[in-house]
Amino acid sequence: MESQLNVVLGLQDLYASESGLSVLLTNERGEWLTRPSGMTASFERGLGPLKGRLETCLQTIVQGYAAARQGIVCDVAPGVRLLMAPVNMSKRQTYYIWAGCLVDEQAMSRSQGQPDAEEEPFPWLKVWPSVPLGSEAHTEQAVAQIGRLASVAEGLLRSKQEEQRFYRRAELLRKLSAGVGSPEEWMDALADATDKVDFVGFAKKTEGQQFTIGHYTGPGTEGIRGLSFSLGEGFVGQVATARKAAFWDRVDRDPRTFIFAERGLCPTALFCVPVMRERELFGVLFGGSVTERTLGKGIQSWVQAFAAHWTMQITLSAVRQDRDTNFTRLSTFVETCGSINQAQDAKRLSFILIDMSLNLVEGAFSCVVLKQSASKVQLVSRGIGQQQAERYVKEVAARWSSRRGGGTAAPAADLYESASLPPVLECSLFYQNELLGVWCIALKEAGQYALYREYMTIVAQAAATVLYRLWDKGRVERGDAVQLLNRALGYWDSYAYQMTHEAQELALPFARALKLPDSDIKHIGEACLIYPYSPSFLGNDLLPSPEQMQLIEDFHSIIALLEENKPRTAAPLYGIGGQIIAMIYFYLQFNRDLQALDQLWAVSAELRQSFRVFCDSREVVDTEISLGEEAEPASSREALGSELPDIRKLRELPPLSTREQEVLGQVLEGKSNREIAEKLIISEHTVKNHMTNIFHKLGVTDRAQAIALVYKAGWNQ
Repeated sequence: MESQLNVVLGLQDLYASESGLSVLLTNERGEWLTRPSGMTASFERGLGPLKGRLETCLQTIVQGYAAARQGIVCDVAPGVRLLMAPVNMSKRQTYYIWAGCLVDEQAMSRSQGQPDAEEEPFPWLKVWPSVPLGSEAHTEQAVAQIGRLASVAEGLLRSKQEEQRFYRRAELLRKLSAGVGSPEEWMDALADATDKVDFVGFAKKTEGQQFTIGHYTGPGTEGIRGLSFSLGEGFVGQVATARKAAFWDRVDRDPRTFIFAERGLCPTALFCVPVMRERELFGVLFGGSVTERTLGKGIQSWVQAFAAHWTMQITLSAVRQDRDTNFTRLSTFVETCGSINQAQDAKRLSFILIDMSLNLVEGAFSCVVLKQSASKVQLVSRGIGQQQAERYVKEVAARWSSRRGGGTAAPAADLYESASLPPVLECSLFYQNELLGVWCIALKEAGQYALYREYMTIVAQAAATVLYRLWDKGRVERGDAVQLLNRALGYWDSYAYQMTHEAQELALPFARALKLPDSDIKHIGEACLIYPYSPSFLGNDLLPSPEQMQLIEDFHSIIALLEENKPRTAAPLYGIGGQIIAMIYFYLQFNRDLQALDQLWAVSAELRQSFRVFCDSREVVDTEISLGEEAEPASSREALGSELPDIRKLRELPPLSTREQEVLGQVLEGKSNREIAEKLIISEHTVKNHMTNIFHKLGVTDRAQAIALVYKAGWNQ
């Protein structure tokens, strides 16, 4: 705003030269925003305490004339008048232009010697020249001139202030996207970024479907903080129920505002916007004005953009947190499985399971009950007394001895609750339809059962296979480790899990079409199920087959080359198996678009061409062809073509990939996900992924909205 203030200063100098009055621009506290115009040489030498006294006097005058909306004359001392005109920067901020002093010498002489006369003259008189007060017409003319000067200054300064407000909004959205700052700082910045919003708060979802206001800035702060709403109660509760942003104008007499008015907040316009965390409601952002009766479209768009960025940041934080948690669990799983695989006896194996569960769950105890015979079991435990352990083990043996493995007859895990013990997650150690033992893990609360059930079940299956081997009842096949790793992947990343099976469905027939040896085909098929794991993560313990490790290493090397944008000449030679997995992975990631394979320069051109031929051979054509003698008239064909134009020609729609256009076309024909999957020869899970991408690009949340948007863009017109 410095350049605009310099322009205002130039106008001040011009006005001071023409009128003989000194001119100054200040804020509402009397602090100087420009250099005074028309100052004397004595002012330059002796500013010091006089400046402070003058600022105090001007602040006092502002407090007395705060309601002024145009230029006025202020009587500041006997016979001394000062001209003041407000410069309205915003609803919250006003500057002031001062001009003077106009001196009535007769009035000043009459006041001399009176008891109530000031001991010191008005500070302005000491530092700037004064002008004798002329006629009332002269005063009115001076007031009009200072008012026009204030209007020009307002136009100059407000335009710059709006520009700065725009940059503040952009900076706030940038901080939101980057996660810089706290939610409290973001909401304070939201209020500061517009002059129409007087208050902002956030009602966070708590237990029992309640929404409690935690952070709040604005009138009635102490009364508003801690205020709670139920679903459907008041403005906040209604938006929490509908999960849709709402804006209300002229609400000063709305009964729903009474709960705010009782606590010192009397809104005249209000907004409430839901803030989501993934697909769950995190809370409701609300705010509004206590003076403006309407909120313009610009404010509505800005508030919704702010809430959208905040929602995105909350979701990203949750994803990062889940990712870190899942990575920790997955690391623990791999380390545990590696340790289990190297256990030398059943007791050592039991200790590994106990240590892992106590560190991860942090429950009161953990124990492993191993079956020795029909009437004898072996117990290894930690955190539970011997007498209590013996009673509990007898209960475990009685409950699990009647169960059989295989199929759905015996559950892999169960929750045991009793009055004498905390809730216990019991995982069976079944192998080949035989119960070898039970792994029992005490939980902090019953709610942890759903959190740890799948994870502990997978570890228990790995332990059962090793225990079976240790007891010389069989040996663990390499495929067992692959299946366990793939099942673990399904627990932490369902999308990657589905992709591994889609990759295997393509890789096996393609490898057979290339007439590769059966052993190579088997390695490729197994490697497809575990390619998301990095070689360093797998280590050398879980995959004893060097062929599988080589496939995984080749796959990750090819992907790394593409991500690092290395020169094409730098690509070394890789095995055909690693190339096949990388090519199919790339193909699936780009929604089965064969043209995307042109970017896969690290895979040989011959292999890519063979894969294109393979995919073409699997393409199924399903259409109707008229066998009539006469060709359909051109006019009819054109009419039919214009009735249902190609989605790709609808310019108002965001760009979609080729496969997304095909899926959306099937949706417009009313087909379900299963029917679309059968039509396009893809899995139903892949259809769901395409639908998610389509909804995101179109900015909709369901099929009905997507269809309506396509019709609005001109389809079927």
